[in-house]
Amino acid sequence: MYFLIDYENVRNLGMRGTEFLLPSDCVILFYSDDAPAIEKRHLNNIQQAGCGFETCKLLKKRKNGLDFYIASKAGALFGAERCQNLVIVSNDGGFQAVREYWQNLSGTKHRVALSESIEHGIISVNEDSDRARLIRSNRQSVDIGQFSAAYREKQRIQQVLQAAFDGTEFCGQVQDIQDILKAGASPKVIYLDSLRRFGRQGGQKIYRILKNCEDLHGPFAKAK
Repeated sequence: MYFLIDYENVRNLGMRGTEFLLPSDCVILFYSDDAPAIEKRHLNNIQQAGCGFETCKLLKKRKNGLDFYIASKAGALFGAERCQNLVIVSNDGGFQAVREYWQNLSGTKHRVALSESIEHGIISVNEDSDRARLIRSNRQSVDIGQFSAAYREKQRIQQVLQAAFDGTEFCGQVQDIQDILKAGASPKVIYLDSLRRFGRQGGQKIYRILKNCEDLHGPFAKAK
């Protein structure tokens, strides 16, 4: 997928999503002396992705100069059959005309999106991929009160486990033990998972400590 970045327009907010770039992507950064710098993290993400990367600096300041550069580049890419999916990252509504022209000309052959960021562009073209599914999942709204309550309970359980296993051979593995509790729907499941992760002898020791821990709720509350 090609990302044509109107960097003078979107700045670093438009680079949101560089961590999702793939080697098959290509980022083309259109910039000017009015916006010559970018946050280092975005460049590091581009390097780590190993994707294509090009820059195009405005040669002479003119009204809508970069817009014409971007429109010309889109035409060159589609005309040369170099890409199927293209995202123009900009908040400039004028690019709707570019999107509509190429989308209508190519029908369903190409997907053209106008987006405020790389991340949003990936899902705007309806890409069917693991990264698109992850982005959609991360963008889901979560009730703040419910999250806060669950977070406090997680911290409470962690403190209970640290106290229960303090001084034992498992004191450095509290996070693994907490993972067992999180995944266990019943005492039996927790017991079997303890054996699987820590072996028969270690798993039985851990299970006994968990079962006798008075402050644990959930499956063990029903078992006591």
